[in-house]
Amino acid sequence: MTKEELKQIYNLNKEAEMWQRELNKLESMSLVKGQEITDMPRCSGTSDKVGDLAIEKVEIESIIKGKLAEIQLQRKKIMEYIDNVEDSTMRQIIYLRNVCCASWNEVANSVGGNSTEYSVRKKYSRFLKK
Repeated sequence: MTKEELKQIYNLNKEAEMWQRELNKLESMSLVKGQEITDMPRCSGTSDKVGDLAIEKVEIESIIKGKLAEIQLQRKKIMEYIDNVEDSTMRQIIYLRNVCCASWNEVANSVGGNSTEYSVRKKYSRFLKK
């Protein structure tokens, strides 16, 4: 498994968060507007702002569900890969970094044994180059 494949969960999480922010923004929008008085004639077309907003929200919710499903699929692939790694410390590093999306400092603290942010990152890089 490549470094890029292992990073997919992190990227998918960021993408899901982006869509969640967009959904939150839509949910906080107010459709109530002040009355606008002009001498300009009005067009004869009608629009359903509430309906359009509801459709957009449903579409974004669908995208988020799809991203979460992709995350679960990628997580399963990584877990299968980790099961085949012989070194216990390396399994922990890969799991913490790629499945839990932990920072290198958090990985080093969890692994323990005088591990530093630099040492776990270097060990990870060397392992993936093999």
